Amino acid sequence: MSKKIDRPEKKRLQRYHLVTGLATVIIILLLFQVEDFVKALIAKSDSYEIRYELAMDTVTNGQQVYKLYKNGEYMADVDPNQYERLDDNGNMDVRYCVLMEEAKRLTYSIILGAMMLVVMVIVGSTGKGSPFTHSNAKRIRLIGALQFALAIVPGLVMFLMSFFKFEYAYLPFTLNGFYMLVVGFAIMVIAQVFDYGVKLQEDMDLIA
Repeated sequence: MSKKIDRPEKKRLQRYHLVTGLATVIIILLLFQVEDFVKALIAKSDSYEIRYELAMDTVTNGQQVYKLYKNGEYMADVDPNQYERLDDNGNMDVRYCVLMEEAKRLTYSIILGAMMLVVMVIVGSTGKGSPFTHSNAKRIRLIGALQFALAIVPGLVMFLMSFFKFEYAYLPFTLNGFYMLVVGFAIMVIAQVFDYGVKLQEDMDLIA
């Protein structure tokens, strides 16, 4: 005779399965990103080349662009300023530039995956009672800190790798990076308000 599961328990199980499923998807995507990084790491120096060819799309009206190839297979359109930098010996290293890009993407994916996992922990905590707790306030602050890292760390990784290899290196800062910093500040403010709301709720509970 099967045991009947009550509605709160059923919702808790559904929430658990959803969080577990999303976490599994994130881990799988990260593994794919790690695989791309490892492939670039072990590739031979002559595996990559840059060609100046016609763009594949119709928007550029036949304009030529720089294209990245690996073993003769097209990979992506690239910025020549990123891929034609010279080392101390005056030589280009396209493979190392690809490795820098993959390291940046991997760093970005790891931080973003960590943010999503923290969000899922917060979602999972709603099944144990009120989500307005000091623990969740700390988790929101952690999301804010990770948002700051998302805006800074991937570019910093590329800067350090470029610094140790090429004649010049610069720390890129884009408008998108600025927006991410603003979002990070907003999340920190929300965490502070959230924490203050928790304290008010505790004071009300004591009065009641």
